[in-house]
Amino acid sequence: MSKVIPVISSGIAGPLGVLHLPRLWQKASLGAAGKLHDDYPAIGAGYDQMVLDGLGIAKDAFVAFINTKPTYVQLEAWVLQQKGGSL
Repeated sequence: MSKVIPVISSGIAGPLGVLHLPRLWQKASLGAAGKLHDDYPAIGAGYDQMVLDGLGIAKDAFVAFINTKPTYVQLEAWVLQQKGGSL
């Protein structure tokens, strides 16, 4: 099976305006599917964890949601739901 290197930059934000969230979604989604290249952590302790901490979202909750295979738009809606409707 071919493994994928994430191509979304950390400097990219989705409609919600959270930098790095699109890349985190891509890496975590690929990791959950067993398709992430071995040189990349699905959710690393650096910038990935900083984004989750900044959003106030626990890593375990994020992983559980990613395992439902959401689209990026569904992820942003879930983040907003976790935050009570606004950031």
